[in-house]
Amino acid sequence: MEQPFDFLVKSNKDKILKLKKALYGLKQEPRVWYNIIDSYFNEQRFRSKSEPTLYIKTQGNSNTLIVSLYVDDLIYMGNNKEMTQEFKKDMMKTFKMINLGLMHYFLGIEITQENEEIFISQKKYTENLLKKFQMTGCKAVATPFVTNEKLQKEDG
Repeated sequence: MEQPFDFLVKSNKDKILKLKKALYGLKQEPRVWYNIIDSYFNEQRFRSKSEPTLYIKTQGNSNTLIVSLYVDDLIYMGNNKEMTQEFKKDMMKTFKMINLGLMHYFLGIEITQENEEIFISQKKYTENLLKKFQMTGCKAVATPFVTNEKLQKEDG
């Protein structure tokens, strides 16, 4: 950072400036961060044609790694354990990052991972909506929800 011109004219070259606002609070910070991480993903040969915050990397015929970026949070998944471990190690080396382990909550969605199953819900969001509209005492109604995968297993 350089001192302002009028500050230099007054023979204050040997003085230190104190910032009134932290640099990390600047409006352009998210854009700068996005440009840095986007460049990294492009160098690593991640591609996405439709979504600017979704990065996909394919190696060979079947190894795929998918990364979703939301501001400064990343979630990733892949079908090759080596590929995901290498990605995690490189990200932690390249950027100052920590691994929070398995995902439990992301953008208002609760995630439970057990064995080879993943359950997602918006229980807390729904409870907050019910409170907001004073409907916490309303009668619940069962809604059938079956995934295509489950239907295929039952049919075949």
